[in-house]
Amino acid sequence: MKITKIDDYQSWHIESAKAAIIIDPWLDKVMQPKSNLFINRSRNENAIVTKEMISKVSCIIISAPFEDHFHEKSLMRFDRNILVLTSKPSEKKLRKLGFNNIEVLKTGIQKNIGDLTIKAHDAGFPYNYLWTFSFEITQGEKVLYFESHVDKPSRIKHNNLKADCAILTTEEVKILGLLPLSNSSETTLEILKELECKNIMIQGSDPAETKGFISYFLKIGKENLRIFKSNNINVYKDPGSEVVI
Repeated sequence: MKITKIDDYQSWHIESAKAAIIIDPWLDKVMQPKSNLFINRSRNENAIVTKEMISKVSCIIISAPFEDHFHEKSLMRFDRNILVLTSKPSEKKLRKLGFNNIEVLKTGIQKNIGDLTIKAHDAGFPYNYLWTFSFEITQGEKVLYFESHVDKPSRIKHNNLKADCAILTTEEVKILGLLPLSNSSETTLEILKELECKNIMIQGSDPAETKGFISYFLKIGKENLRIFKSNNINVYKDPGSEVVI
Protein backbone atom coordinates (compact mmCIF):
# COMPACT_ATOMS: atom_id res chain seq x y z
CA MET A 1 0.00 0.00 0.00
CA LYS A 2 1.37 3.39 -1.01
CA ILE A 3 0.11 6.51 0.77
CA THR A 4 0.75 9.89 -0.89
CA LYS A 5 0.03 13.38 0.38
CA ILE A 6 -1.17 15.06 -2.80
CA ASP A 7 -1.45 18.64 -1.57
CA ASP A 8 -0.17 21.03 1.10
CA TYR A 9 -3.17 20.53 3.36
CA GLN A 10 -5.19 17.34 3.79
CA SER A 11 -5.83 15.43 0.56
CA TRP A 12 -4.53 11.86 0.23
CA HIS A 13 -4.12 9.14 -2.40
CA ILE A 14 -3.93 5.48 -1.36
CA GLU A 15 -2.84 2.93 -3.94
CA SER A 16 -2.42 -0.84 -3.98
CA ALA A 17 -2.18 -3.47 -6.67
CA LYS A 18 -5.97 -3.73 -6.95
CA ALA A 19 -7.38 -0.43 -5.67
CA ALA A 20 -6.95 3.34 -5.55
CA ILE A 21 -8.64 5.54 -2.94
CA ILE A 22 -8.65 9.32 -2.64
CA ILE A 23 -9.46 11.05 0.66
CA ASP A 24 -10.96 14.55 0.95
CA PRO A 25 -9.86 15.72 -2.50
CA TRP A 26 -9.14 19.43 -2.92
CA LEU A 27 -7.41 19.47 -6.28
CA ASP A 28 -7.14 23.06 -7.50
CA LYS A 29 -5.72 26.31 -6.12
CA VAL A 30 -8.74 27.79 -4.38
CA MET A 31 -10.68 25.93 -1.70
CA GLN A 32 -13.76 28.14 -1.73
CA PRO A 33 -14.71 31.24 -3.78
CA LYS A 34 -13.57 34.57 -2.36
CA SER A 35 -17.24 35.35 -1.83
CA ASN A 36 -17.29 32.64 0.86
CA LEU A 37 -16.73 34.70 3.98
CA PHE A 38 -16.79 31.81 6.49
CA ILE A 39 -13.75 29.80 5.37
CA ASN A 40 -11.22 30.14 2.58
CA ARG A 41 -7.79 28.94 1.63
CA SER A 42 -5.68 29.20 -1.48
CA ARG A 43 -2.27 28.12 -2.74
CA ASN A 44 0.08 28.58 -5.67
CA GLU A 45 -0.04 25.01 -6.99
CA ASN A 46 -2.73 22.48 -7.79
CA ALA A 47 -2.75 19.13 -6.02
CA ILE A 48 -0.28 16.53 -7.28
CA VAL A 49 -2.79 14.44 -9.17
CA THR A 50 -3.12 13.54 -12.84
CA LYS A 51 -6.11 12.75 -15.04
CA GLU A 52 -4.87 9.16 -15.16
CA MET A 53 -4.83 8.95 -11.35
CA ILE A 54 -8.37 10.34 -11.20
CA SER A 55 -9.58 7.82 -13.80
CA LYS A 56 -8.15 4.93 -11.77
CA VAL A 57 -9.67 5.95 -8.42
CA SER A 58 -12.09 3.24 -7.31
CA CYS A 59 -13.36 4.94 -4.15
CA ILE A 60 -13.58 8.43 -2.62
CA ILE A 61 -13.67 8.89 1.15
CA ILE A 62 -15.06 12.18 2.46
CA SER A 63 -14.24 12.16 6.14
CA ALA A 64 -16.29 15.22 7.15
CA PRO A 65 -19.12 17.33 5.68
CA PHE A 66 -17.27 20.61 6.22
CA GLU A 67 -16.15 22.85 3.36
CA ASP A 68 -12.44 22.08 3.81
CA HIS A 69 -13.12 18.34 3.31
CA PHE A 70 -16.05 18.44 0.89
CA HIS A 71 -14.75 20.37 -2.12
CA GLU A 72 -17.52 20.42 -4.72
CA LYS A 73 -15.43 21.63 -7.67
CA SER A 74 -12.88 18.83 -7.18
CA LEU A 75 -15.55 16.17 -6.73
CA MET A 76 -17.09 17.13 -10.08
CA ARG A 77 -13.93 15.83 -11.77
CA PHE A 78 -14.86 12.25 -10.85
CA ASP A 79 -17.33 9.88 -12.50
CA ARG A 80 -20.71 10.20 -10.75
CA ASN A 81 -20.96 6.40 -10.47
CA ILE A 82 -17.81 6.09 -8.37
CA LEU A 83 -18.21 4.64 -4.87
CA VAL A 84 -18.15 7.34 -2.18
CA LEU A 85 -17.85 6.48 1.53
CA THR A 86 -18.94 9.32 3.78
CA SER A 87 -21.29 10.62 6.49
CA LYS A 88 -25.05 11.18 6.32
CA PRO A 89 -24.93 14.98 5.75
CA SER A 90 -22.35 14.53 2.98
CA GLU A 91 -24.56 11.88 1.35
CA LYS A 92 -27.33 14.44 0.85
CA LYS A 93 -24.92 16.96 -0.66
CA LEU A 94 -23.40 14.33 -2.96
CA ARG A 95 -26.79 13.30 -4.33
CA LYS A 96 -27.48 16.92 -5.25
CA LEU A 97 -24.24 16.83 -7.27
CA GLY A 98 -25.41 13.72 -9.14
CA PHE A 99 -23.43 11.01 -7.31
CA ASN A 100 -25.46 7.85 -6.88
CA ASN A 101 -23.13 5.17 -5.45
CA ILE A 102 -22.84 6.38 -1.86
CA GLU A 103 -22.45 4.43 1.36
CA VAL A 104 -22.60 5.97 4.83
CA LEU A 105 -19.78 4.87 7.11
CA LYS A 106 -20.59 4.27 10.76
CA THR A 107 -18.58 2.78 13.61
CA GLY A 108 -17.80 -0.88 13.04
CA ILE A 109 -18.72 -0.95 9.36
CA GLN A 110 -16.16 -2.60 7.06
CA LYS A 111 -15.89 -2.17 3.31
CA ASN A 112 -13.62 -4.07 0.94
CA ILE A 113 -12.16 -2.09 -1.97
CA GLY A 114 -10.09 -4.45 -4.11
CA ASP A 115 -7.35 -5.76 -1.83
CA LEU A 116 -7.91 -3.01 0.75
CA THR A 117 -10.32 -3.06 3.71
CA ILE A 118 -11.74 0.09 5.29
CA LYS A 119 -13.05 -0.09 8.85
CA ALA A 120 -14.79 2.90 10.43
CA HIS A 121 -14.40 4.09 14.03
CA ASP A 122 -15.88 6.94 16.04
CA ALA A 123 -14.21 10.31 15.63
CA GLY A 124 -12.62 12.01 18.62
CA PHE A 125 -14.55 14.57 20.70
CA PRO A 126 -16.22 16.89 19.70
CA TYR A 127 -16.31 15.53 16.15
CA ASN A 128 -18.06 12.33 17.23
CA TYR A 129 -21.14 14.57 17.50
CA LEU A 130 -20.52 16.26 14.14
CA TRP A 131 -20.97 13.47 11.57
CA THR A 132 -17.31 12.59 11.08
CA PHE A 133 -15.42 9.35 11.59
CA SER A 134 -11.93 7.94 11.87
CA PHE A 135 -10.94 4.77 10.02
CA GLU A 136 -8.34 2.12 9.27
CA ILE A 137 -7.28 1.00 5.81
CA THR A 138 -5.69 -2.44 5.91
CA GLN A 139 -3.93 -4.63 3.39
CA GLY A 140 -3.15 -7.97 4.92
CA GLU A 141 -1.36 -7.17 8.18
CA LYS A 142 -0.42 -3.62 7.15
CA VAL A 143 -2.52 -0.82 8.65
CA LEU A 144 -3.00 2.88 7.89
CA TYR A 145 -4.87 4.81 10.60
CA PHE A 146 -6.66 8.09 9.78
CA GLU A 147 -8.22 10.70 12.05
CA SER A 148 -8.78 14.09 10.47
CA HIS A 149 -9.13 16.22 13.61
CA VAL A 150 -8.89 15.20 17.28
CA ASP A 151 -7.93 11.96 18.96
CA LYS A 152 -6.78 10.68 22.36
CA PRO A 153 -4.34 7.94 23.41
CA SER A 154 -7.04 6.51 25.69
CA ARG A 155 -9.39 6.02 22.74
CA ILE A 156 -6.67 4.24 20.76
CA LYS A 157 -6.00 1.96 23.74
CA HIS A 158 -9.71 1.28 24.29
CA ASN A 159 -10.12 0.19 20.65
CA ASN A 160 -6.82 -1.76 20.71
CA LEU A 161 -5.63 -0.02 17.54
CA LYS A 162 -2.17 -0.50 16.02
CA ALA A 163 -0.81 0.98 12.80
CA ASP A 164 2.21 1.04 10.50
CA CYS A 165 1.40 4.58 9.35
CA ALA A 166 -0.94 7.23 10.76
CA ILE A 167 -2.43 10.40 9.27
CA LEU A 168 -2.96 12.81 12.18
CA THR A 169 -2.94 16.51 13.07
CA THR A 170 0.05 18.07 14.86
CA GLU A 171 -0.91 21.73 15.41
CA GLU A 172 -3.41 22.29 18.19
CA VAL A 173 -6.33 24.49 17.15
CA LYS A 174 -9.05 25.56 19.57
CA ILE A 175 -12.16 27.67 19.13
CA LEU A 176 -11.91 30.60 21.55
CA GLY A 177 -9.03 28.73 23.18
CA LEU A 178 -11.45 26.13 24.59
CA LEU A 179 -12.95 23.59 22.17
CA PRO A 180 -10.28 21.46 20.44
CA LEU A 181 -10.36 21.11 16.65
CA SER A 182 -7.01 19.35 16.23
CA ASN A 183 -4.24 17.75 18.29
CA SER A 184 -1.00 19.21 19.55
CA SER A 185 2.26 17.54 18.53
CA GLU A 186 2.65 16.31 22.10
CA THR A 187 -0.75 14.59 22.16
CA THR A 188 -0.16 13.08 18.74
CA LEU A 189 3.17 11.66 19.93
CA GLU A 190 1.35 9.81 22.72
CA ILE A 191 -1.20 8.51 20.19
CA LEU A 192 1.61 7.22 17.98
CA LYS A 193 3.19 5.45 20.95
CA GLU A 194 -0.14 3.76 21.69
CA LEU A 195 -0.46 2.79 18.02
CA GLU A 196 3.15 1.51 18.07
CA CYS A 197 3.49 3.51 14.86
CA LYS A 198 6.77 4.81 13.39
CA ASN A 199 5.39 6.84 10.46
CA ILE A 200 3.27 9.98 10.73
CA MET A 201 1.83 11.85 7.75
CA ILE A 202 0.59 15.27 8.80
CA GLN A 203 -3.07 16.14 8.36
CA GLY A 204 -4.44 19.70 8.20
CA SER A 205 -1.03 21.28 7.63
CA ASP A 206 -0.49 24.94 8.55
CA PRO A 207 -4.00 25.81 9.80
CA ALA A 208 -3.05 29.50 10.01
CA GLU A 209 -3.22 29.56 6.20
CA THR A 210 -6.98 29.02 6.41
CA LYS A 211 -8.73 32.39 6.32
CA GLY A 212 -12.27 33.69 6.64
CA PHE A 213 -14.64 34.57 9.45
CA ILE A 214 -13.82 31.37 11.36
CA SER A 215 -10.14 32.37 11.70
CA TYR A 216 -11.03 35.17 14.14
CA PHE A 217 -12.17 32.57 16.67
CA LEU A 218 -9.22 30.18 16.42
CA LYS A 219 -6.25 29.90 18.75
CA ILE A 220 -3.43 27.99 17.06
CA GLY A 221 -0.62 26.31 18.97
CA LYS A 222 2.94 25.74 17.81
CA GLU A 223 3.87 22.61 15.91
CA ASN A 224 6.89 20.69 17.24
CA LEU A 225 8.07 18.09 14.73
CA ARG A 226 11.37 17.53 16.55
CA ILE A 227 9.70 15.44 19.24
CA PHE A 228 8.73 12.83 16.63
CA LYS A 229 12.22 12.60 15.21
CA SER A 230 13.71 12.31 18.70
CA ASN A 231 11.42 9.30 19.23
CA ASN A 232 12.55 7.68 15.97
CA ILE A 233 9.27 8.44 14.21
CA ASN A 234 9.43 9.34 10.52
CA VAL A 235 7.60 12.58 9.63
CA TYR A 236 5.99 13.30 6.25
CA LYS A 237 4.48 16.75 5.71
CA ASP A 238 5.38 18.07 2.26
CA PRO A 239 3.18 17.66 -0.83
CA GLY A 240 4.28 14.54 -2.70
CA SER A 241 5.47 12.76 0.44
CA GLU A 242 5.04 8.99 0.15
CA VAL A 243 5.01 6.08 2.57
CA VAL A 244 4.90 2.46 1.44
CA ILE A 245 3.79 -0.12 4.00
